[in-house]
Amino acid sequence: MKVSIYQIQYANEIIGSFDPSFIKYDCRLNPENEKREIAHMQNFFDEGMWKNNASQYFGLVSPKFNEKTKLSGYEFIKWINDNPGYDAYFINPFPQLRYFHFNVWEQGEYWHPGLLERADFLFKSACMDVQTAKLPRNSNNTLLYSNYWVANERFWQKFMEFVCALTSSLDRLENKDQKEFFALAPHYAVATFYPFIFERMFSTFLSIDKSFRCLPYPYEKDVLLTRCTNDLERLIVNDWSELIDKWDADNRSDYEIRKVFANLEDMQKLFLNRSSKVESLTNSSRGRWSQLNLLIRKYLA
Repeated sequence: MKVSIYQIQYANEIIGSFDPSFIKYDCRLNPENEKREIAHMQNFFDEGMWKNNASQYFGLVSPKFNEKTKLSGYEFIKWINDNPGYDAYFINPFPQLRYFHFNVWEQGEYWHPGLLERADFLFKSACMDVQTAKLPRNSNNTLLYSNYWVANERFWQKFMEFVCALTSSLDRLENKDQKEFFALAPHYAVATFYPFIFERMFSTFLSIDKSFRCLPYPYEKDVLLTRCTNDLERLIVNDWSELIDKWDADNRSDYEIRKVFANLEDMQKLFLNRSSKVESLTNSSRGRWSQLNLLIRKYLA
């Protein structure tokens, strides 16, 4: 099958960051710094560039695809061709995050406080019956924090209808409400809330629309451990990943599961605030950690 993946070029200085298996998508004249990839994606789809290549599957990825996924474009396209029959294929550059957060929105609020309120306001403004608090667990089958996906035209059409309903609604908001989405979000680099909201729409769409067959790129446990950024994350993946995988296989999405992940987030905050090593946690923190361990195993029984 014909797969065409385009890679965004939004500035001159990133010209050397392109994979030879991808096609450059030049948007330097309209870099969309506040909106980022979602704006490029809308333009890309409207232009219909993939039609020139008679592509059955197509995608649009960022210049950091190789750096984040640790995969070449050739390897990604080969994996797609080796697994025919799906509507969409995606690779999550942060696969370990599914063991630390309930879903993409809870993870977003953890790192960008204020994200949920803005997202719920946007869904309501677009007259969509979507509330972030009611969205289910994101397992490996629906988890993605970027635009690293490739799909057929049917999937693209439905997904872009979903996204455009939201962007159009945002464009119609009063100026004071629009400003909330373009306010600077808590982040290690300068960024507004806008891209952090829309990079979670792929997972949200998969949670809402069950009519498509989508395949996530698989990761072995040893690879997951290399993606962890500190000792606490490695401890969670090493000791509990199999248990959490069982939850996901059983489609657990209840209050008890949410409670466990809320506790995991509390432990991460405690760890990041007080120490760079698990061994340095205080006795009080160790007690809370032990309670969490017991809680997880209790609800998995």
